[in-house]
Formats: sequence, C-alpha cells, structure tokens
Amino acid sequence: MRLDECRKRFEELEKARERLLKISRDLRILSSKAVVATHSKNVEIAEENISRGREILEEIREFQSFPEIYYSALDAIQEFVEAFLFLKFVKGEFEISLEFDVPHSAFLAGLADLVGELRRFALSRMIENDLEKAERTLDAMEKIYSELLPFSSFPEKLVLNLRAKLDVARASIERTKSDLISARLYASLDRNRRH
Repeated sequence: MRLDECRKRFEELEKARERLLKISRDLRILSSKAVVATHSKNVEIAEENISRGREILEEIREFQSFPEIYYSALDAIQEFVEAFLFLKFVKGEFEISLEFDVPHSAFLAGLADLVGELRRFALSRMIENDLEKAERTLDAMEKIYSELLPFSSFPEKLVLNLRAKLDVARASIERTKSDLISARLYASLDRNRRH
C-alpha cells in the first residue's frame, strides 16, 4: 500500500459519501411522503413514492462497494422498509417479509418502527369508529412484536438498537389496547343511550 493509493481511495470515498448522503435524504423524504399519503388514504400517491423509493434503494445498493460509508444509509433504508410495509398493511397485503433485499438489521429496525405507524393507524380507525379494523391492526402490532422479540438476544451492534425499539413497541401496544378498550366501552355506552 502506498500513500497515493490511500489518497485516491479517500477521494473516491468522499465523492461517494456526498452522493450517498443525498440519495439517502431523498429516500427518507419519499418514505415520509408515502407514510403521510397512506394515512391520508391516498394509496396511489403512496405507491408512487414507494416506487421511486425502490429506484433509489437500487442506487444505494451500488454503494456496498464502499463499506466504510454504506452504514450511513441504514437509517434511510429502515424508514423505507417501514413505509413499504405500512402501505402493504393498509392495502391488506401485509406479511412479515419483503420482496426485495435490504440489510437484515435495517429490515428488523424498520419492522419494529412499523408498530408506531400501526398505532397511529389504529387510533385513526378508532376515531372513525371502525373498531374491527383497529383490532386487526392491534393484532398485527402484537404479531410483529412477538416475531421480533427473539432477535433482541443478539448484540446491539448487530441489530441496530432493536431492544430499545421493542420497548417502545411494547408500550405502544399496551397503550393501544387501553385505547381500544375505552373506544369499545364508549361505543357500547353510545349504543345503549340511543336505545
């Protein structure tokens, strides 16, 4: 190894890093837009953002040849996983799997973060008095949690803060259960008042 080789590599890394940061930011923005559109029942717009996000994800994969910087895209990838799976859930196509490859830790982290989006979705369904859909959403939250729990025994460096995410997920599940009980009680009292 020579110093001129090191300089060349670091110049390549710096250029790659700048590009990776930009497209990671773009992926985050598209993921956020997809989630907002999904919550707003604008499935077509959500699908467009997801489609554009998949194109960016392919670009990000090209940076695997730069392992020194590739990790910096993991947060954006996990946000995309969350947005993708959230849209699948709302469309009734949810499975705990992806039809494309991402780093394993980003998949687990995105799945764990999905529980929070599902809580917001369940609360919206409760407001609309669609308690059955809220219940199905809670069931999905619990399934995700139980499927991810065994992974929490792996070292934090391998699973990207999964234990903390699962703690937040568990709290979200418990609050959602409580909210659903309250919503059912209110609906029951409301029905009794009408009769």
